[in-house]
Amino acid sequence: MNSLGFGKLIFSFYGKKLPSLYKIQKKGLLAVKVAQHYALRIDFLEEEMCSHLSQLYAHSFSAEERTLSELLEGNTAVLENLASWDEKPFSSASVGQVHRGTLKSGEKVAIKVIRSNFKESFFRDISRIERSVSMIGRIWPKFNKIFDPGGILENIKGYTSRELDLVNEYMDMEKLRSIRDGNLKYFDLKSLDFPRVYKELSSERILVSDYIEGDTFDHLLAEGRLTYENLLELFRVHSFYIFNVGIFHGDIHPGNIILGNDGKLYFLDCAGLSTISPRLRKGLFWFFYYLSRYDYPKAAENLNKMSEKPLDSSSYRIFLEKFMDLYSDFTHATVSQVSLTRRMMETIKLGINSGMDFGSGMFPVIKSLMYLDGMVMRCNPQAVLMEDVRGFTDILLEQFH
Repeated sequence: MNSLGFGKLIFSFYGKKLPSLYKIQKKGLLAVKVAQHYALRIDFLEEEMCSHLSQLYAHSFSAEERTLSELLEGNTAVLENLASWDEKPFSSASVGQVHRGTLKSGEKVAIKVIRSNFKESFFRDISRIERSVSMIGRIWPKFNKIFDPGGILENIKGYTSRELDLVNEYMDMEKLRSIRDGNLKYFDLKSLDFPRVYKELSSERILVSDYIEGDTFDHLLAEGRLTYENLLELFRVHSFYIFNVGIFHGDIHPGNIILGNDGKLYFLDCAGLSTISPRLRKGLFWFFYYLSRYDYPKAAENLNKMSEKPLDSSSYRIFLEKFMDLYSDFTHATVSQVSLTRRMMETIKLGINSGMDFGSGMFPVIKSLMYLDGMVMRCNPQAVLMEDVRGFTDILLEQFH
């Protein structure tokens, strides 16, 4: 995909007609990743468009799928250890597909396989787009500050390059597991688990792990079977990783979370962990702490502390007045009345236009909020989310440092 193709792709997201998902996939991996990103941009796009693009997270198309025998051709290490397998995948997305299988030892497994070598075309395409974005940024500097296209592309490049090597998925999963195990005595993380990986059968292109009996959050939401309590538990666990540790699952969309038949939450596709600096981590925690209590002056104060260069007193007074006006309809509002994600994006824009500078580290957290906010909209649109998560902040505060 060249710069012209990139421009046409972005333009299609703003049209009245929903773009063909199949045609997006045919443009290549970068096009899919950009479309997946814009599926989260409810601050820019209509809800119908975001919902349409979000299908690219959990689904591929039959023309792109391959049988497991085709994908594993020549890989005797895996085939010789399988007693049986499903030729057709039960899950398929942008770079790979997942099949059920049973090892000769009796364990049920999920076999994830990268379909082909995407790396060369992906990095070629993203280099072209980066040059164009850099040129626009030089002409219109505020474009970089508000929309952070460089940060977005860098984020896409980083997590996609890691996603294309399944060894990273195993290592990052083990990192999250290690954080959980190291904090169990301080914070209740017993509801979170991860599938076991068969390292001896896995490689850069293949990942063999336990098959988790259960359903993805995406499937449960589609059928109206995900409880709001399950969703709040995800908020609680994920918030600990973000605010108390600063290392967290960077792609926590509903297709990557399974509610197991054992009642536990299982994180999948952990490649590409996100990190947040101590300054932003602490500032965001206190921002949400006071926002959940509707203490807007304190929330604004901590937003200013997150800036690499806080506003002077005169500029801050002007900012605070606008901030208070922005949140005038927020108290006791349901997520259907005021989207947390949309309001956060408006808040960041207000801060930047007032002279604050948050760097590029905000995007992974905003991305997580987009996923979580979107799940609440599908599960319980009448929820007053900030009041429901207020108790979490007290629990998090006990171990906050």
